Amino acid sequence: MRQALMMLNGRLTHEASRVGELEPIGELLFAAKPDVPAAIQLAYLEILTREPTPDEISEAKDIVQQGQTVLDGMADLRWILLNCNEFRFLR
Repeated sequence: MRQALMMLNGRLTHEASRVGELEPIGELLFAAKPDVPAAIQLAYLEILTREPTPDEISEAKDIVQQGQTVLDGMADLRWILLNCNEFRFLR
């Protein structure tokens, strides 16, 4: 239970979901014209170590677009991926 709460609400997950300028994904998003599809692909590879399905790409684009900024939207997507059942350590 402690691990689940830490993943959902903890500082570590919050910080891991944010996008930094020096990260490879940051290079895609801090550009003059952000490459959101490539950033989504990279987020899935980094967190779930697999390519996203076409449906997941569509959903991820919606999530990123709903953020106040592209960076906020990508942070939301990364938080979701970090908290999905596929990533969790506990069952």
